[in-house]
Parts: sequence; C-alpha cells; structure tokens
Amino acid sequence: MLDAVLARANTWMLEHIDPKWIDYVASNTMTDLNRRLNGFIWTYELQAQVVAVRDEAPGVKTFVMRPNQLWQGFEPGQHVELVLPIRDVQGLPVKRFYSVSPQPQGRFSITVKQTRQGRASRWLHERLQVGQRLPISQAQGRFCRRTDQARLLYLCAGSGITPCHSMVSAALAGPAAQRPDMQVIAQFREADDLIFKDDLAAWKQAGVKVDTLFSSGSPQGLPASRLDAEQLRRLCPDLARREVYLCGPEGFMHGMIQALQSLGVDPLRIHTERFTVSHLTPSTGFSVAGTEVRFKHIDACFTMTAADEGKTLLQAALDHGVNLERGCTQGMCGTCKLSVHDGEISGNVLGRAVYMCTSYPASRQIVLGP
Repeated sequence: MLDAVLARANTWMLEHIDPKWIDYVASNTMTDLNRRLNGFIWTYELQAQVVAVRDEAPGVKTFVMRPNQLWQGFEPGQHVELVLPIRDVQGLPVKRFYSVSPQPQGRFSITVKQTRQGRASRWLHERLQVGQRLPISQAQGRFCRRTDQARLLYLCAGSGITPCHSMVSAALAGPAAQRPDMQVIAQFREADDLIFKDDLAAWKQAGVKVDTLFSSGSPQGLPASRLDAEQLRRLCPDLARREVYLCGPEGFMHGMIQALQSLGVDPLRIHTERFTVSHLTPSTGFSVAGTEVRFKHIDACFTMTAADEGKTLLQAALDHGVNLERGCTQGMCGTCKLSVHDGEISGNVLGRAVYMCTSYPASRQIVLGP
C-alpha cells in the first residue's frame, strides 16, 4: 500500500515540479528516515523506475522507465548504463549499455533482446518488473544526428534498430518543417524477429521511406534477402548524398561499411554504433616505439616509447598528457571515437572510425580527428 502511494506521489512530483527544485529540497532534507521512506527521491544516486513492460517481438521486450530528479535528459541516439543486482565472475555488479528512446512525461524506454548466453538480458527479461528501480548513468554517446544534416539513411540489423528508432521518433515528434529527409533500411532474420513493427508502419505513413529485409525468408514467402552493395544501391539511389547511421551485429556492420565504401560513400558520412566487441589485441610484430600520434582537432601530438608497448591509443595518449574524452573504455559507447586521417590502426576500427580505447597503432605516423 505504501509503495503504491509513494509511486503516485513520485510520479506527480516528477511531472509537475522542476527537477532542480526537487533535488534542492531532497538534498537539504536528506535524513536516514527520508531515505528509508522514499529512496527514489531522497538519494544522491541517479535511478530509474520501471513503469511499464511490453513485448516487441519473441525474445524482445521494451521497458519504460521513469528517472528521478537527477536525470539530465538525453539526445536521441544516446544510451545509458544500467547497474543490475547480479554479480559477474569477479564479484562485481553486472553493467550493460542500452539505447534510450523518448517517451512522454520525461520518461524513456530501453528495448532488450534476450540472448542465449546473456546474463544481463536474461535477468532483465525474467526478473525486472514494474515498480523496480535500478541505478543508471547519465546518457552518453555520440551516435546522434546533427541538426544540420538534412538527408539521412538509417541502416540497421536486429536490435541495432534501437538507437535509430530513437532518432527517427524524435525527428517525427518535432515540427514538420524541420524534419530531415529520412530513409530506414532494416534487416532481420525472419518476420518474427521484426522489432517496432507498429512504429515502422507509422513512419511510412509519416513519409519516411522504410524497407525491411529478412535474411531467412520474407513473410510473403519470397526468397531470403541479405543486404549487399547492389541492393543498397537499388534501395537508396541517392546514397552518396546522405549521412549514414549504421548499427547492428559486428559482421553486418563490417559488411555494410565495405559496401558503402565500394559505392563511393565518403567515410566521414558513415556514423557507427556497436553493441558487441570481439577480444582485440595489438598487431603482432609491430613495435610502437617512435610512433607519432597527432590529433588535428586539439592540436596535440605525442611520440610513443617502448613503455607504451601493448597500450591502447587512448591509454597511451592519457599517459603522455593528452586529455581525450572517454567513457566505457570497452569499445562500446563511442565517446572516444575519432576518425583516422592518416596512418594504419589495428583493433576496434570500422571504416575510418577508430574506437581509441580498444585500438592500437600499426604504422609510424597516425593522424586522428573528428
């Protein structure tokens, strides 16, 4: 009974009172009693409470969440880190990143596909219920559309559609006169794996060109269709003039980058987001001593020494006093992502996009920038 009353009270406060005022009052009345009575408001920890759960497809669920007053909002395409109440093999809390989509009344949603070996996705699907709270991070990531980009292609596969869903939904919710020209090409294994089916149909009605492909056969019984360069050229004839936002499994992304580059798309127009990263190691047989690394956007440069052997580009830069933006340091969030303008790099590289925290030098001179 008390939990239900508190939930209604929290909802009313977060929807009708400026979060800054809630934070001011809570911070100045922080007592053990208040924290025990209402730990969602009287806390210094950013949390989100589940307010709805819905099935999107077999094995795929969307969780609608209400953040507390410490939430600073997000840009469409960004993600948050969830801290789950389960432990990994080292006894540490399991943490995972999920793209966030806009919801009414200051809420957001995450969409999670359950994977066979995924402890986190299995716990979310089997245990997370309406009313439960989880610690979260502020929104992060740079997989976001710039407002000056007028022609866009969202190219995605499987659950990689989630950050694209966020950006398209936000654009359609804005003024019609400011909407970009958007096209979505989404590939799924089969019809049952289709995510956001109703939204995809609504996007078509709103004027977005949407194409869905199924690699194991279409629902109309047509042959399977796996996206390749020729099909990409046919579906998007003005491809070279569009900014491309690419997200999906690793194999799909590598294949699409090769296809895009073979069709003449400027690598600087290809924007990527990834959910998984293979275990990466430095190039064998390459000694980093004497390698010069230059950053065009901050006018900084350093020369690697033998002491930098085995270090990622990010760690080496930090150790040499070059302060770069960074986030998860696992090659996922994209905060440290830059473009290679000259030189060779091994590790976590997609086209010209270099994830600094999981990439290594492979040539004597490297030039990086936005």
